[in-house]
Amino acid sequence: MISTISGGSIIGAYYVLNKNNFESFEASFKQNLQKSCIRKIITNWRFLIPITLYLGVGYIIFFDPFNINFSTLIISIIVGLYILLPLIFQFQFISFTTLKIKAYKAIFFGEKTLSDLPSYPIIAINATNLSTGTLWTFSKNKTSDSSYEYPKDGGNSIKFECDQFPLAIAVASSTSVPVPFNPVTIPAKYFQKNEDYSRIKPMLIDGGLYDNQGIHKLTQFNSSYSCDIIIASDGSQPFGKEYNSGNTFSILYRGIDVMMRKIKNLQFIRDVYSSDKEIAYFSLDWKYEQCVIEFVKAAKSNLVPNDVLLYHNLNKNEPESPLNEIVTAIKDRIGLENIIKNGLTEKEIDFISKIKTNLTALKKNEIDLLSKHGEVLTEIQIKLYCPTIFL
Repeated sequence: MISTISGGSIIGAYYVLNKNNFESFEASFKQNLQKSCIRKIITNWRFLIPITLYLGVGYIIFFDPFNINFSTLIISIIVGLYILLPLIFQFQFISFTTLKIKAYKAIFFGEKTLSDLPSYPIIAINATNLSTGTLWTFSKNKTSDSSYEYPKDGGNSIKFECDQFPLAIAVASSTSVPVPFNPVTIPAKYFQKNEDYSRIKPMLIDGGLYDNQGIHKLTQFNSSYSCDIIIASDGSQPFGKEYNSGNTFSILYRGIDVMMRKIKNLQFIRDVYSSDKEIAYFSLDWKYEQCVIEFVKAAKSNLVPNDVLLYHNLNKNEPESPLNEIVTAIKDRIGLENIIKNGLTEKEIDFISKIKTNLTALKKNEIDLLSKHGEVLTEIQIKLYCPTIFL
């Protein structure tokens, strides 16, 4: 099972489409990451024509090259409309989500649909449904929102038939960050019953707003995607203390960051720190030796499953030995020194943790560092938190 949100949906979907040849997948995906989605968006005629017309109108209004000599009142009205109309009808003026879908098709997915996804591993591509405030999930055999499966209006469950739904649109819905990107809607043809289209209107945006780690569906016992052993990769940037407070948009983005941080902390408490499941979580800015220290602290706090404690020769109750002695023993047990010999320096880790996931092209050295760091962190955390994989 692969559960993805936001930028993780791009690599998750691309991987399962190319899972039978990992070397080919890795080479082609690294190549595609060096292409800029933003460049494809701003060079598309659907962007260039409206922007050119808008700037042309602005030039006529402010410089009056044809000597029209509008009155002050008319100019004031025109300027007001010039500023307000694009704000009020932003997504009708330019749909950045539509342009992003075209970029995804050109770079990653072509005309692939959900039916092209493999039966195994199952991938769940998650978006946040603004209409219900819950998760909407795309997968090969089931596309739904739990709020529609058990509707509050007393009607029958609402079902969808999305096997021919474009994969690029599914991934775009999962990565539609609020403000610049408009929500993705579900056309009537994907409803199992036509009459249900008038009952609801799904509005899908970035899955991270509801499920910041992409593990909600994996950790819920009543979920059809539930798993006992989970590896969670958090590629979000660390929460920085410095930010621009000079305009409304900067404050808005900072507010979104704060909200995402709160969701992340709540998910840690509810889902990641678990004595019931083996969950190997790691974040982009984590240092290698600190992973072992945090594991021992979790073990002392009874936040690690008993089977994992037994594997590492730790009692379920709080270990009596000093923390540094336990840390040293665990390092030796998992072979930390051998794992990190090809890892990154702390300076390199600090560098890659600041790489932004803003759909611009990544440089080859950035991709290589991210890949190497992810490989090392994955091995460390699996050997710490999911050792039963090796039994």
